[in-house]
Amino acid sequence: MYFNIILDTIVFFIAFFGMEGAARLMHKYVMHGFLWSIHKDHHIDMGHKFQRNNLFGLFFASISVAFFVTWAKTGNTVFASAGLGMAMYGLANLVVHDMIMHNSYLHLRDRKHSKYVTNLIAVHNMHHQNDGKNKGVNWGFLFYIPRIDVPPTLPKKR
Repeated sequence: MYFNIILDTIVFFIAFFGMEGAARLMHKYVMHGFLWSIHKDHHIDMGHKFQRNNLFGLFFASISVAFFVTWAKTGNTVFASAGLGMAMYGLANLVVHDMIMHNSYLHLRDRKHSKYVTNLIAVHNMHHQNDGKNKGVNWGFLFYIPRIDVPPTLPKKR
C-alpha cells in the first residue's frame, strides 16, 4: 500500500514537472515553428476572446482525460496520478500564465508578487517582444531557468 502511495506521488510530480519540459519544447519548436499559424493569435491581438492558441491547452487536457479514462477502465492509480499531474499543471498554467502574466480573467498581474513571480513576468515579457515564427527567447510557462531565461535587466523590487 505504501509503495503505491509513493509511486503515485512520484508519477504525479513527474507528470507535473514533465509538462513544463514538454511545454517548453513544444512552445519553441511547434508553436513558434510549423504551427505558428495557430499560436500567432496569442502574440498578436486579433480581437478574439477565444484564441486558436487555446487548442494547445485542449490537446494536453485531452491527454490528461485519456489517463483518467484508462484509470477508470484498469483501476491502476498510476494513470490517475499522471492525469492529475497534467491537470494540475494546466490549472497552474491558467493562474500563472493567463491570470498573472497576461492579466486575463481575474487581473492578478498588478498585485504585489514575490521576486520569483516578478522575474517570471519579466522573462515572459521578453518572450513577447520577439514575436514571430522561428523567433523568440524564454520558452517556459511556469518556471524560468536563471542562467538561460533571466533577462539582462530585471524590474526593480517594488
